[in-house]
Amino acid sequence: MRILSLCLFALLLGGCAQSGTSNSELESVMLYRTDAELSGVKFKELGQVSGDSCQFTSQDAPPSIPAATLNMQRRAAFQGANAVLLNRCELMTSVPGCHRAAICEGTALSVAF
Repeated sequence: MRILSLCLFALLLGGCAQSGTSNSELESVMLYRTDAELSGVKFKELGQVSGDSCQFTSQDAPPSIPAATLNMQRRAAFQGANAVLLNRCELMTSVPGCHRAAICEGTALSVAF
């Protein structure tokens, strides 16, 4: 839990650094939710990616798992991936810098279609 909090803090610090991903690049990043979906598919792992959605104060909009997933796909596209295998998503409270946060983690992939 402590490691996840530290990772979230790092994400919050660098969250805006990858805003140059275009919508067309994002649309080309396929989201796989289970290992079974990749059965028989050739792919290369490019590294771990994560995305977040932060509710800064209790008056802000609540954090969103879909928004966190989308941010994770953006980061994967930035790494040159065309797919992401979702490892997990979690809603958290009392996160540094956020009242509540949604965090998704996955593996960026280069899949041969």
